[in-house]
Amino acid sequence: MKKTVFATILVIILMFLLPIGKVSTARETTPVSAKVEESSERIKDIEKIKVLMNDGSVIETGLEEYIFGVVAAEMPALYEKEALKAQAVAAHSFALSRTASNTSREYSITSSTATDQGFITEEEAREKWGEKADEYIEKIKGAVSETANYIVTYNGKVATTVFHALSSGKTENGADIWGGNTPYLTSVSSEGDKLANNYITENIFSKEELKEKLSEEVTLTGEPAEYFGEAERTSVGTVKKITVCGKQLTGEKLRNLLNLRSANFTVTYKDEKFCFKVLGYGHGVGMSQNGANYMAKQGSDFKEILMHYYKGCKIETIKAD
Repeated sequence: MKKTVFATILVIILMFLLPIGKVSTARETTPVSAKVEESSERIKDIEKIKVLMNDGSVIETGLEEYIFGVVAAEMPALYEKEALKAQAVAAHSFALSRTASNTSREYSITSSTATDQGFITEEEAREKWGEKADEYIEKIKGAVSETANYIVTYNGKVATTVFHALSSGKTENGADIWGGNTPYLTSVSSEGDKLANNYITENIFSKEELKEKLSEEVTLTGEPAEYFGEAERTSVGTVKKITVCGKQLTGEKLRNLLNLRSANFTVTYKDEKFCFKVLGYGHGVGMSQNGANYMAKQGSDFKEILMHYYKGCKIETIKAD
């Protein structure tokens, strides 16, 4: 979202959760509400979704069309069909959860991966995929259609099914990343993620580059090898807090300043360069999209994938067969 609009949205959301949901996003740094007041019974019949777009406009779209747009934006079309189906159900459930908590707003959900989950129109999907568009659109629409009757629930309420691209081998506890207490967002194994080509990435900066990128937050002084103090980490390894030249920053803040793929990083100084070794991609909470694809390749169906990543949840049908 544009800075002014989304700064306001983010502040309001954070008041309820803080520190969770991009999703998701849901996929990136999505804050989610740990307390959804509406039951799945109350919102199960929603057929239209109002989406606050990145340009500030609000569009209304059919639910299946919306879910297609989320899957197209959030998950590679090359992924296995069962992984795409798991993503469709997660996107559906997340959208209903957000709709339930946004009843006083003019929109149901935003298209920002920073606060909700991404969304693109079919036209934008065609531009994105080019000559593969017909094949990919058919594949994703099939995944959406085949799972349109399913949602994820916890204790009878729609679950806030956040997701991310790639974990560090285990997903994070939601409480460690965003605070609050969402019982189904607990750490689980996602070993397949360690096999991904981009599981480990490195970002290397000179002293001058680092100084420029951190200039708004901290002044780098002293010996470069002593710029970074010991990090406070989650049980999985994500940096919660780290001291930089005497100032404490969150791992997420440093991640954003340096454009790292996740806040699960270590930093070393050698040959006058700072090397950030980064594991995974995204906030690490909920379903790993890469992990879902790995499970699908091993023979798991979408229900098994969802039940692995959202512990204690159920898969419900929202309409009679």
